[in-house]
Amino acid sequence: MVITSELHAAMDVLDNHADKMGSGPYCELAREMKSVADSMCAHEAATQRAFAIEVLVDVPAAAAAKGVDKFMRDHEFVSTLVHRKGVQLQSYEPLSAAIMGHAWKVEITEALILFGDSSTLVDVRRGVLTLLVARSGFLPQIVNRLNTEGVTPRMLCPLDLNETPVSGDCGARPLAEDILQNEPRMLRWLLGMGELEKWPQLVAGEDSTHVNKLVQIANNGGGDDENVNEPCACDDCMGVRIPTMDKSIFSIGSPESGPESGNEMMS
Repeated sequence: MVITSELHAAMDVLDNHADKMGSGPYCELAREMKSVADSMCAHEAATQRAFAIEVLVDVPAAAAAKGVDKFMRDHEFVSTLVHRKGVQLQSYEPLSAAIMGHAWKVEITEALILFGDSSTLVDVRRGVLTLLVARSGFLPQIVNRLNTEGVTPRMLCPLDLNETPVSGDCGARPLAEDILQNEPRMLRWLLGMGELEKWPQLVAGEDSTHVNKLVQIANNGGGDDENVNEPCACDDCMGVRIPTMDKSIFSIGSPESGPESGNEMMS
């Protein structure tokens, strides 16, 4: 920016006359100019952030675009974005809002959960957690996306399931614990169960240690309660739900679920 170039030029002039000014006035002016530079950077960052939200409210697919993706790693930013979208949809007739809200959630989920090869699994995990931290009931969209991309529970959370990460994946966080603390009901998918299957219980046996740990974490996080990951409407959070079409048309089963689960994917 021109103003930045001018500020840099002023700093150069100040440096060139430092000997004549003396250390006192020089240091004071230098501090003031640094303060100006810092405020300019903060203003620019805030402007970029606000612009990104405006774009994403209408074009969620832009979440994967260079320059925007950095904001999507900020959970506070995503929560603000989801709130803004929810408020926007309140001005529409309920059915229209549900259709648009559903489409928006699908698109932003697809942008945040991009599986290319095993080296991108850590990004997939981060994308899943980002959506869940937003507390807007993204579970159906997340599970459908993971199933469509061919990401299995053992690929997403190998260490939690006592598995070795696939070649090229380090198995780094976030882990299943991080996910289940935000959306306990994802436990069914992680265990290869169908959406309508009975909530898993603790079982005896040394081989069940890892499964029991996940069940316990999910229970501590709220268990089989669809309200756990819904927006909080308290005065501090002021959560606003993004309306969607009936969730029952989506499967919460993992690709490792067999036909016996009675849980088939719907197109």
